[in-house]
Amino acid sequence: GVVLRRAASSGQGPGTGSGGRQEPGQGSGSARLEPSLLRFLVCPLSKRPLRYDEAANELINEELGITYPVIDGIPNMIPEAARTTGKKPPAEGSQQP
Repeated sequence: GVVLRRAASSGQGPGTGSGGRQEPGQGSGSARLEPSLLRFLVCPLSKRPLRYDEAANELINEELGITYPVIDGIPNMIPEAARTTGKKPPAEGSQQP
């Protein structure tokens, strides 16, 4: 199976560096999603693959127009935690005349 683990920077624990807490979108690679996990992750609603936006640190389901946050390198894929992207997903049958 896949093991998700929280990365501790060099194993020294919190308090090392600049005060312990990191602001979202800043800091080391420990807060980012492990790229190798992406091939295993699918949207819990549509069961489709997700795209990782490294700049926003989110997993994106373009089909449904929603994103899931990645917190401390761990994807929060609870549907209630998702936010809408503001882009409307394509309507089914929209190609019909």
